[in-house]
Amino acid sequence: MSPSGSPGRPRHGGAAALACALVVLSGCATVPTSGDVAHHTPQASGVNSGVQVDPLPPADGASQLLVVEGFLHAMGTYQPNYEVARQYLTDAASAAWRPESGVQVYADGSPPTETEQSVVLSARVTGKVDAAGTYTPVGNDAPPLRQDFGLVKNSAGQWRISSPPSGLLVSRYAFTTGFMAVSLHFTDPAGSVLVPEPRFFAAGDQAVAAAVAAQLAGPAAWLAPAVRKLTTRGITVDSVEVGSTGLAEVDLGGDTGGLTVDQQRTLLAELTYTLSGFSQVSTVQVTANGETWRDDSGQSVVRTDSFAALAPVAATSQHALFVVKDRKVQRLKDTSDWDDLVETTAALAHPEQVAVNADLSEVAATSQAATRLQVERTDADKVTLLRTGTGLLRPDYARNGELWSPAEGGVAGLQVFKGDQRLKVATGAHPVPALRMRALSLSPDGTRVALILADGGQTRLGLATVERGDGEVTVSGWSPLDLSVVTGSSGAAIDVGWVTATELVVLQASDEGTNVFRVSQDGASSTDIGPSENLTLSQLAVVPQRPIAALSPSGNVYRRDGEFNWNLAIASVEAVAWSG
Repeated sequence: MSPSGSPGRPRHGGAAALACALVVLSGCATVPTSGDVAHHTPQASGVNSGVQVDPLPPADGASQLLVVEGFLHAMGTYQPNYEVARQYLTDAASAAWRPESGVQVYADGSPPTETEQSVVLSARVTGKVDAAGTYTPVGNDAPPLRQDFGLVKNSAGQWRISSPPSGLLVSRYAFTTGFMAVSLHFTDPAGSVLVPEPRFFAAGDQAVAAAVAAQLAGPAAWLAPAVRKLTTRGITVDSVEVGSTGLAEVDLGGDTGGLTVDQQRTLLAELTYTLSGFSQVSTVQVTANGETWRDDSGQSVVRTDSFAALAPVAATSQHALFVVKDRKVQRLKDTSDWDDLVETTAALAHPEQVAVNADLSEVAATSQAATRLQVERTDADKVTLLRTGTGLLRPDYARNGELWSPAEGGVAGLQVFKGDQRLKVATGAHPVPALRMRALSLSPDGTRVALILADGGQTRLGLATVERGDGEVTVSGWSPLDLSVVTGSSGAAIDVGWVTATELVVLQASDEGTNVFRVSQDGASSTDIGPSENLTLSQLAVVPQRPIAALSPSGNVYRRDGEFNWNLAIASVEAVAWSG
């Protein structure tokens, strides 16, 4: 599933948008949107936004089946307080129904069926969105949904629903057209980088105001330990207006006086990156109780460039391609000419798996049958031995310069270095399972890590958060990503890397060889990106804003040039990695 849709001009929903935004603060970030016909192009969503068709109230004399079908359609298209959808319910059911409590997404091709007594929807639930907008895939082994809508006749003799679902119930298609993915952004505790967190909002004008309210409500429990502890309780969203020039004017009220100037700028940066996820927003201005917030240069109208140093994907990274060829580390001199390789290290002997830091000043490599990890600075022919052991895997550099050295022994064998100092590696709540490890990849912001674990003959892909303290890092919050559900393939996960701040590229075994998938970190979407021919691949080289490369067991590097187009780029290679 790939993002599609066309950008549209927002309508400015005034009171409706404000009311919905305020509701989000009390926990209904999934529901906000409104409007007649809207087009949206969410960034990196994997969810297809399309034309929204206004729901209609029930027709006089509508059959039981038509009432249920109308209600299902009305749930998939937002209206303030879902007033149209409520008209399909009995008075008692309408009073009890809480559409803001969450969303169940069920598989397409599962229409409701009419029985002698009522109408029932039986379907497989593919995903759930909680009240804060966080999506969670639902496994194929979960019990199927059976929703009996309890049709009864009201005093006017019209069929109405007495037993609605607790929240919203929408088909996969309705979800892809009626909801949009936008990432909230929270700074890390050091204030050095913004960390994105995908959320879903019902598509429409008020979604911008809802995103502001969700931002103030804070991160989800999974991410919270790894990001800032900024208290925004008591701050309200008085209004959000998006003008024809793309300026989003955010007016905050309530208890804003407790924020220091630095905290104001932190929240300003977070809001700017969050709202820039909407195609209709290009600049942001925030006013709190009559005071206009400004960036470090004194500007009140800001854009993401105003906080470039905090970008989740560092703009300064050079991202050069490195290979191990002829038992030497070599670099691609120019990405326009993949035949031009230059030797970069002189003292690293017989490197195997390699990693290169962001400024290209340091190369780390395993050697001697994965038993040694050495580092060489490119400005000096000096090699430092950092560790010895068995089953050392491909190392990875974090954004802050840390060098992560995983091993097949699992998290217990993980070592992290900052310069020549070895940091303590701790495990927190919901620890990573004590299984053998196959691959590790740090997110561009360095606060999340993707891991592939081996569990007998199976593999597990999951994410964990990274917390940093004085001389230590804590890896916790294991969150599995079931590829059999997300990609539809049960093949073993072989390698993983981050292609954006919120999307992974996963190499997965298949009956024909291997497949490469682009997967959102929350499992809401996946796209098969090839190759089209039956290639067997063994390793990925993935970074944002550069072509995806993959290595075959025979030593060929293939470069993805679009869609299913993978071209042979370099031959006779032992390992491949992008810097960064």
